[in-house]
Amino acid sequence: MRRILIPALALLTTTAFPCSAAPMKARVIQQLFCQDRPGLEKSFEWTINELKKCDESLDIVVLPEFSEVPGKTSDREDFLATARKYGPVLLETCAETARRCSTLVFAGAIDMSLEVPRNTIFVFNRKGEIIGRYYKEHLTRGEWDKLDKSYTEDWTQPYILDIEGVRFAFLTCYDFYFYENYANIARWKPDVIIGSSHQRSDTFRALDIINTFCAYNTGAYLVRASVSMGLDSELGGCSCIVAPTGEILGTLRSEVATLDATFDPKQKYLKPAGYGNPPSLHSEYIEIGRRPWKYRPGGSAIVIPFDEAPAKRLCANQGLSSFAPGSLLASLGAAVAVGASEISFEIGPGDEGKLEEILRKLSCHSIMNIRLADRSWDEASLKKIADLIFIYDAQDHVYFTTGNIALLDRLAEVAPKIPRCVVGQAGKDVVDEAVKHGCRLIQFAGKDIDQGTIGKAHSKGLRCNVVLTGDPKEAARVLEMGADTILTDSYQLVADATGLK
Repeated sequence: MRRILIPALALLTTTAFPCSAAPMKARVIQQLFCQDRPGLEKSFEWTINELKKCDESLDIVVLPEFSEVPGKTSDREDFLATARKYGPVLLETCAETARRCSTLVFAGAIDMSLEVPRNTIFVFNRKGEIIGRYYKEHLTRGEWDKLDKSYTEDWTQPYILDIEGVRFAFLTCYDFYFYENYANIARWKPDVIIGSSHQRSDTFRALDIINTFCAYNTGAYLVRASVSMGLDSELGGCSCIVAPTGEILGTLRSEVATLDATFDPKQKYLKPAGYGNPPSLHSEYIEIGRRPWKYRPGGSAIVIPFDEAPAKRLCANQGLSSFAPGSLLASLGAAVAVGASEISFEIGPGDEGKLEEILRKLSCHSIMNIRLADRSWDEASLKKIADLIFIYDAQDHVYFTTGNIALLDRLAEVAPKIPRCVVGQAGKDVVDEAVKHGCRLIQFAGKDIDQGTIGKAHSKGLRCNVVLTGDPKEAARVLEMGADTILTDSYQLVADATGLK
């Protein structure tokens, strides 16, 4: 095990802001990711010993994601049991290190104090007190069944902590891959990005690109700790300290070691901002020319996609038609404005213009149940609809509904990734037929649904839509039977009565 020291560097390409801070010495600790229990325990012990070796020369110490679980576990229970066993030891050692060394410590670990555990970066001040918790914004699929992800479904601003006049921002592992977030973080003018990672599959070259891209685009120093996949591995690792210029001040590759570097967090890289303009941060230069309407839908108005949306919800059928009876777009927009998580409307052949108008204004602001009229559809019309949904990036926020089985099969060919819903009829068992044709939902009128049908549909992995009038008592009845989404033309009345959105 070795320690690598990078001396303080004078970045000749950097222009300092008028306010400059005292240089800060940062250390990243790169532990070994192990494939067996004995190795995991040994790696954890090594991490604790490295924390105990820290001294008063340090201002920042960063540990990887899941620092208390540095190895493979068999399942969710084993993972959480390991976190329960080693987490308290890790956090207490971090607190003791912060106090003894008078340093800031940032540790990736599981917050077990919550009802459902969360992937967290704990922030310790120089007194050893926890003064912040950053919860990972982008959970991998492998984390969904282990940890709380509910908070990731809500809009949040970047998590910024001002500590001793230095502005810290945070990224955890998978967060690094969402480059669109860098521009938003940059708006908050961070000085240092703290990165805790468990990245084990990317090459050194790819990680160098990601890390330098992050520092350059946010205008901040990146201090990132990850895990080694073994001394002979050419994947993962790459714990590093990177300057805002994109210059890598130091990296560990696959070493099981620590890395130190010293830098002035207030020393910024200012670049030429075009002819006649004064030098500026890269992010400021980009903001001048940004055209967000050219890009993918984003921001606080966007709802979670169909696959992640809760089954129990309301759908505003035809929007709030009583609000704007003469305009479908206005009715749908009003429903979205009052919080409808799903809207429903019908289109037929030749209505591509109407669909584009709706998508242009409301794409991804609500899940869209698009009912296809039972008429003769040609391939050009179906392809145009599928193309419009892709153009407006709404493919994860829509599904098709029709009672025409042949049309459902054609949709499966034209737009295979968009979910399909078959309309059921009174006295006709369509559950098996829905499964046979790859549908994911069944839609019934309220008078045609019963608890047996709902139960059978759920047993086959299908969701049940029920179309109702505005009677809240009828809504309560079908919800009691287990219905999933209720389509109603009296959205606000039923929403107030049921508490659903």
